Amino acid sequence: MEFTRIANRQAREWLRTALDDDVLAVQQEEDMANERVEIDALIEAVDREMAAEARAETERVQREVRGQVRARRARRRADREVLRSLPVRLDRTQVGDWIESEAA
Repeated sequence: MEFTRIANRQAREWLRTALDDDVLAVQQEEDMANERVEIDALIEAVDREMAAEARAETERVQREVRGQVRARRARRRADREVLRSLPVRLDRTQVGDWIESEAA
């Protein structure tokens, strides 16, 4: 296979410059730096997504706990209302007499 000769002097200079070891090393470093920037951007995006998911999960758990607390409070309020609606407080003697009459 024969190599073709580049006749244009300016093209030869550009090619020589492009194939220079120092230029290639700088290009490789730039490529690696660009890849590093892209990787860092991806990592930051993943970190933001994970933080958002963690916040959402924390809120869901807190909402669930708040729901349980609200249900417990509502149940206690309802029990208090029932107790308040009782007409009179019964004496122990009356309760004892009532239990004996029921047992008989």
